[in-house]
Amino acid sequence: MEVCKMLNVEQEFTPSMMHHCLGRCERTHRTLAERLTPYVLDNKQWEEMLPGIVFSINSCVNSGSKYSAFEIVYGKRPNFPLSPSYIVDFKDIPKDVKTYVENLDARLNIIREHVKLNTLVAQRKMVETENKNAHELDLTVGDNVYLSREPVGQGRKFQHIYDGPFTVTCLPSAHLVILRDPTGKRNFRRPVHINRLKLAHIRVPLPAPYFNQQTDESENTSSKSDNSSSSVDRDTSENSKSISTNVTTESEALDTDVVSQHDTTNLNRPRRNIQKPVRYRDDNYIDPDKIVDSCENNQLKVKRILAKRKDGANFVYLIQKVGEPAQNAIWLPLSKLPPKAQTLLLSRPPPLIQ
Repeated sequence: MEVCKMLNVEQEFTPSMMHHCLGRCERTHRTLAERLTPYVLDNKQWEEMLPGIVFSINSCVNSGSKYSAFEIVYGKRPNFPLSPSYIVDFKDIPKDVKTYVENLDARLNIIREHVKLNTLVAQRKMVETENKNAHELDLTVGDNVYLSREPVGQGRKFQHIYDGPFTVTCLPSAHLVILRDPTGKRNFRRPVHINRLKLAHIRVPLPAPYFNQQTDESENTSSKSDNSSSSVDRDTSENSKSISTNVTTESEALDTDVVSQHDTTNLNRPRRNIQKPVRYRDDNYIDPDKIVDSCENNQLKVKRILAKRKDGANFVYLIQKVGEPAQNAIWLPLSKLPPKAQTLLLSRPPPLIQ
């Protein structure tokens, strides 16, 4: 910092954990780490590989500027062992140093202009791409926000990824925010980048009584209707003053009763319609005063016919009644079956057993 002040170099600082604020430096560090990783893992002398890695980075063409760092500085592309050799005409070689420097300066100016234009176009495209899905966070002093954190270690998937809520106290720039912890447990000495924040919608400790508000509104509407009706009654009462006081008091009492009944109506919770089992829906099964044979044609309800067997010259059928298990099936002749069961025999005849 002292050297920058002595040389009048403007120095800017970026917030922590925001690598995209210093993209040029961080991108170079990322490439350097990727190329050093194989040598570090193999326990090799990675310090000896630094010159070759730096030369490869400087000789690569940048996707944004369309030029390599070597060509921008020296005005020509680097020579490699496998680079083709070009035949140089001695007539094109300048005779003195001044002509060589002038030609090199003109070449460098052209390269720098191209680099400037290409960089602006690349930056514009990058900004448009990033802003397509970006949602700007409009903060003001006093807002409550959550601060993102990066949990590490075992069980980090089950840890909270946000801390807070914290209160916004100052906005030094469009990207930096100074926070304050209302509980006083945490002290923020440096500003935080806005990308690490999200709004905190804090609920009121005592929520508003919505139902009371509705009743108050209903009372207000009823009072307004009463006032309007009373005004109309007042206008009509001027023409009829011969009504006795007893009648008026009785009518007022009735009106108050009606209003009170209207106001005291409570919203009941919907009830389930519970139905009894099929075997208990018939009153003949539960009424002790009635003695009815369940095998009568008008009372028998057949669920299915399980089997049939020979009984003399005719057949008897094993019938399962509705609401009864198969263990309680009974044998009945064809004459005691209802019409629906007889048609069922024709469509689906039961198996014959001995």
